[in-house]
Amino acid sequence: MSAGAITRRRLLHLAAGAGTILASPRLARAAFPERPLRIMVGFAPGGTVDTVGRILAQAMGPLLGQPVVVENRAGASASFAASAVVNAEPDGHTLLFGVFSHAVAPALVRLTYDTLNDLTAVSQVARVPLFMFAAGASPFRSVADVLAAARVSPTSVTYASGGVGSAPHLAAELFARRAGVGLLHVPFRGGVPAVQSLLAGDVNLLWDTPQPATRAYIDEGRLRALCVMADKRLSAYSDIPAVREIGLGDGLEVQAWQGVLVRAGTPPALIDKLYGAIAHAMAMRETRERIEALAVEPMATEPKAFGAFFRGEVARWTEIARSAGITAQ
Repeated sequence: MSAGAITRRRLLHLAAGAGTILASPRLARAAFPERPLRIMVGFAPGGTVDTVGRILAQAMGPLLGQPVVVENRAGASASFAASAVVNAEPDGHTLLFGVFSHAVAPALVRLTYDTLNDLTAVSQVARVPLFMFAAGASPFRSVADVLAAARVSPTSVTYASGGVGSAPHLAAELFARRAGVGLLHVPFRGGVPAVQSLLAGDVNLLWDTPQPATRAYIDEGRLRALCVMADKRLSAYSDIPAVREIGLGDGLEVQAWQGVLVRAGTPPALIDKLYGAIAHAMAMRETRERIEALAVEPMATEPKAFGAFFRGEVARWTEIARSAGITAQ
């Protein structure tokens, strides 16, 4: 666990400390917040990202003494939502629900803002590693089977994703580059049709997160998880090997993550208060349970830790996207 990370084991001990942050005299003098807050989500309502954002907003409102409202600004690799935050006043009232897409957007689309210089991290709030899936009826029973087939006939092995530049697309690209094989990408408009294409046998593989519906497919034998893109096995999926066990070296971990950012120039006292509210919210049992029900791990990381993580994600994924010639469609 990285420095500053607050995962389930530590969340239970955080509420008292977060309450101290919220009640700090220095923050009280800041008279913040003065009006309702907005969280900009770069995707349409109803998906996992939107749902986690709404759970967080509902928990933060009472802690801050103002409503926290989710606004959906879908499009352009979630950059419409980021633009709305960058164009707002740096007063802490307009938040960005940051996701993987914001880290890769600089390589995919022409942005109206500078990702690293115009946004400031507050806290990561959730994460979930990606899995490599094959259909239950597939001849691929292990990652070794996939690599053997891809080496015999380059680009004969196909994989689906929820779209160009998505976390599953980049995870597959990272894996293929490290393994020295070619895989043929078949993008869909969203994760649901991508999963259906795998179940129907139209493609060979799929990189995706372990959503509740996906777990049901695994239990029914319709999907087979070949590995999890993490450095160690997950307790809930202890029979599925971690990608680190495959023998391709380190640095193959891929997670779909969510966090809160604000416009650069937001006073540190306001960032502290926002972080305190987030940390307190994530320490609440109801918040944790609602997020965990989505097969997502709730967490809270200090601004400095999330800032370092976010900068690393931007550097990592923009390099991979550009070197692979990936552009948004």
